[in-house]
Amino acid sequence: MLSVSALAGAVYLTFPHVGPGHGWPLAAIALTALAVWPLTGRLPVGAPAAPTRHDRARLPHARSGLLLAAAMLCWSLAQNSLWGVSGQIGLVQAGLGEATVGAVFAVALVAGLTGVLAAGALGARLGRAVPIGAGTVLIAGCIVLSASATDLTSFATGEIAWNTLYPVVLSYLIGLAASLDPRGRWAVLVGSASSLGTAVGPLTGSVLSAQAGFPVMGAILAAGLLVIALPMTAVALHTGGRPLLPGAIRRRGGHPAALVAAATGTPTGAVPEIGAPEQPVVEIPVETPAVPAQRAYDKAGSEVF
Repeated sequence: MLSVSALAGAVYLTFPHVGPGHGWPLAAIALTALAVWPLTGRLPVGAPAAPTRHDRARLPHARSGLLLAAAMLCWSLAQNSLWGVSGQIGLVQAGLGEATVGAVFAVALVAGLTGVLAAGALGARLGRAVPIGAGTVLIAGCIVLSASATDLTSFATGEIAWNTLYPVVLSYLIGLAASLDPRGRWAVLVGSASSLGTAVGPLTGSVLSAQAGFPVMGAILAAGLLVIALPMTAVALHTGGRPLLPGAIRRRGGHPAALVAAATGTPTGAVPEIGAPEQPVVEIPVETPAVPAQRAYDKAGSEVF
């Protein structure tokens, strides 16, 4: 996410000054792919092992996973519907120049870098339900603002705020999908649903804006986000007690058991495995033994009392 935001920001900031057309941006993408190609040689080339009985086990939390995948498709579709027509909103409706729109997008993508870093710094302090639910509601407001923008101020405010919040919520959605299955199968399926929404988003945004206009398109996308925020938040609340790290059991007001074990040298077997229920804390009454009464002695050793 960091590399994509940085590269896209450089493209939006640089190429409007090079000249019109799509040749230079597409050439930049092709050159980037060629530069990354040699790094793929380090990937493993061995044949995959035969699947075991554990590998063929049914996916855990099927209902939550399917609900999250369906919501993720719609969530990603709404985001990329706006992004696919944002340039036209700035050029046609807000009356901005191509260089100005490119500069706004570059600043917005830099704000996206800040959002990624903020999500990493925030971590699990607020859980997953609050960032996903409240963040999606705020994104809906940003979409309405961007889609109805008629000047530079409103357009830049909506785009920058939206690009700041989008990677934050996306990071927590990826983490939520990963928590449903320690082997990562739900993360792959939810990520595929997100990619499908990314592919269909620009077409959806173009059709809605052509038929009803940009403001109505924004209102429709925002209403859809408010609807799907409910099931995503419900899944986050339902699975909120699952540990974030393998072998770690989160405790209120304390450190994960795996981190405590690593710091104190506790044997590996003493750390609960991922998904294990947390043991309840039981108070054990301890009776204080009776202390014999003290006796006083004088200097000669005779007992006084």
